[in-house]
Amino acid sequence: MKPLEYVYFNIYNHCYQRDIRSGEYFARFQAMYLFSLSVAGWVLFMQAVYLRFIKHSWFASKPGAMIFATTIYLLTAFVFHRIFIVNQHDQRIYDKFYSSYDRNPNKKRDLVLSFFLISIPYILLLGMAIFFPKGQ
Repeated sequence: MKPLEYVYFNIYNHCYQRDIRSGEYFARFQAMYLFSLSVAGWVLFMQAVYLRFIKHSWFASKPGAMIFATTIYLLTAFVFHRIFIVNQHDQRIYDKFYSSYDRNPNKKRDLVLSFFLISIPYILLLGMAIFFPKGQ
């Protein structure tokens, strides 16, 4: 759990430092939604792998697939809003890592790694679409 918390801290700290005038609350929402998009991407990737390689089927219609994806995105956003914003778990994560972050010589590398980690499910989905196209 600690590596995921550190990824969240890097995202949150970047959002906060990028535009300090917009305030802490705006940065909290940005970080929460970016993390939510990443987790929803993992759920959709696992669903795509299951449908493509195990069931050998796909959604019957594009609107059905879009409704499913939108539902997954909204559910993860609601869950993470509850966890991070309402329960203020993001503040505990921020307080845990902030003191040691100033002494970290690899701040830029950790930030790039964090953004790479949250984009991995979409890279995998793109790769799956390119290398394993579904039959029409």
